[in-house]
Amino acid sequence: MNARLNIRYSAMQGSYWAMSGIIFNFAAVYLQARAYSNYEIGIIITVGNIVTIATQPLLAALIDRRGQRSLVGCIGIMLLLSVLLSMVLLFTPENSLPISSAYVLLITANLLMQPLCTALCFYVESWGYHINFGRARAVGSLCYSASMLVLGTLVERTSADAIPLSLIAVIVICGVVSLLFGGTQRRSAPPLEQERSDAQASSSLGVFVSQNKRFVVFLTGVALIYFTHSLLGNFFIEFVRNVGGDKSDMGKILAFMSIAEVPVMLFFSKLLKRFSCRFMLCLAAVVFTVKELAIYLASDLPSFYAAEALQALSFALLLPAAVQHINDTIPEKDVVKGQSFFTAAITLGSVFAGYFGGLLLDGCSVETTLLVGVIVSAVGTAVAVPAIAGKKKS
Repeated sequence: MNARLNIRYSAMQGSYWAMSGIIFNFAAVYLQARAYSNYEIGIIITVGNIVTIATQPLLAALIDRRGQRSLVGCIGIMLLLSVLLSMVLLFTPENSLPISSAYVLLITANLLMQPLCTALCFYVESWGYHINFGRARAVGSLCYSASMLVLGTLVERTSADAIPLSLIAVIVICGVVSLLFGGTQRRSAPPLEQERSDAQASSSLGVFVSQNKRFVVFLTGVALIYFTHSLLGNFFIEFVRNVGGDKSDMGKILAFMSIAEVPVMLFFSKLLKRFSCRFMLCLAAVVFTVKELAIYLASDLPSFYAAEALQALSFALLLPAAVQHINDTIPEKDVVKGQSFFTAAITLGSVFAGYFGGLLLDGCSVETTLLVGVIVSAVGTAVAVPAIAGKKKS
């Protein structure tokens, strides 16, 4: 059963990240084919992120009230909604309110699913099984890579309709996997509920901020770093075209980036034995900016590939190192709050990237947009690195 659950969870991560790649990395490709400008695309992405920020606490409160058993049900609802929205994209031919609304809700549903898929890992482990999260996340990167490679070629050879069709296929796969978890849940004993004493109660927002000022400064740097990261991801096709590539090349580069992440994710636990989280966080923050600078300087596809190889020491390293750093330095009662703040910082960077990215691309050149991104990322690194500190909690 333990092996089967690991396979199912890996399939869940794989299908989720393939779905996420289609929604975000091919947003500009699909919406441009429906006569949207970059500014309008940026607005859609921004609104999707804002709606997520507004609804995430409500969803978390619902799950807290109904118990962790509602996780699978909530994932199922998000997937059903995503299928219906994908059909709207497929059968609506031009720039219109239905397409805009559907894409906003697709972004929201996908972002809301991410913490649910992560929480599912811990919920399954509460049954007494062990889930290898690093391996499952590596499978997610591999499936993301495969989907980008295949879809890039499909869109180049056919049309943008391949995007919603592929999205529906991946959502169905994810739905089947989630149903398997539902069956397992009914056959398993209910998990033990953990109770906290008053002394272990979570700190209020004001107390948490006052007691973790360096952490809040670090999150400010993260938001700035992710501004540029999201800017590149949301309008990736524009930057690929700038070095002479097309949609097929875009898919290949995204696949290459994703494969570059896998070794770090697979062997992160081994890296922890040799390097501190503080060192890895500092390295990731610096390499993020170096990577953006290399993309700015890239003049052809080979140099663009070389720049994206730095994904292994930036994105792939920052996420697991930050999660571990928070677990090591934030008091146990506030760990969930710390992880939520980190996610909020990333989302905030994405909100501004969506709006200002579209504005810059429509009003300036691609080179100017990239230069602004490099400057913002450099400021983020300068803010984050000095703030990465803190002794391990006892």
